[in-house]
Amino acid sequence: MQQTELRQERKYCARLGWAFVLTMVCAFVWQLALLGLVYAGRLHGGPTTYSLLALVGYYLPALPLSYWLCRRMPVSEPVQRPLTARLLGRWFVIGIGLMWVGSLVGSWLNDLVYRVAHLEPVDLVSETFNEMPMAVVLLGACVLGPLCEELLFRGLFARRLARYGQKPAAFVSALLFGLYHANLSQFFYAFLLGLLLAYAYFYTGTLKTPVLLHMLFNCYGSFIVFLLPEDGVLPVLYGLSWPVLTIVGALLLVRGRKQQLWEHGPCAPSMWAIFGSVGMTAAIVLCFVQTATMYVY
Repeated sequence: MQQTELRQERKYCARLGWAFVLTMVCAFVWQLALLGLVYAGRLHGGPTTYSLLALVGYYLPALPLSYWLCRRMPVSEPVQRPLTARLLGRWFVIGIGLMWVGSLVGSWLNDLVYRVAHLEPVDLVSETFNEMPMAVVLLGACVLGPLCEELLFRGLFARRLARYGQKPAAFVSALLFGLYHANLSQFFYAFLLGLLLAYAYFYTGTLKTPVLLHMLFNCYGSFIVFLLPEDGVLPVLYGLSWPVLTIVGALLLVRGRKQQLWEHGPCAPSMWAIFGSVGMTAAIVLCFVQTATMYVY
């Protein structure tokens, strides 16, 4: 890649980085504003109202601004292919396996960090979900979150990074998706799922596919727990379903690895062009700072 082209590509990728920073800053400012309203006694309705307003603020103000910021960046349109029930089921089973393995690795490292720091291990993700009302989990984790996150990470990032090839685009968008969760417990399975969701988007050529898959993953991993009784055979079967689906998903993934379709982009793959920009560097640094603060406070 020539020097002039590299400079231009860095400018494009810097916009994506600043769009990512903008998303995180909007979420932080919105949360501060809500806390200010709570302390001032101006926000009524209880934890459900607060949680729903917080979820709205995490995504909606930042999404149009992020798309506007990256409006001049060239876009590579993927080839559209039909989504079949068999293909959807295959990706769902593989995704459940990726979630389970990634969560095991993330939980182990999360506990390790706490022990090295001589702190009592805390599962912030489980505590957060346990405190959320069922309506918030359903609307936020199973509807609003998947829709907005796919618009951001696949519709904005992966789609525009595909000019360097779909594999680099999937990797970078999945990395940002994992870092966006700002904790070790979720990073690994979010990264692995990000790869799968990006592939599903590129394969079918439509955002409807990763949005649907993302909703199914979140429902299976969070909302379905609210519907299970505290004891009996159903919770046992649900717990066993994770390792069973992981084994089946691993077999499907291995058997289908040679049939994977990844298209090349019009530009030569260049991680230096992507990560060598100020905007993208700022985004990565901000993610690490946010993650570190989770273990300090």
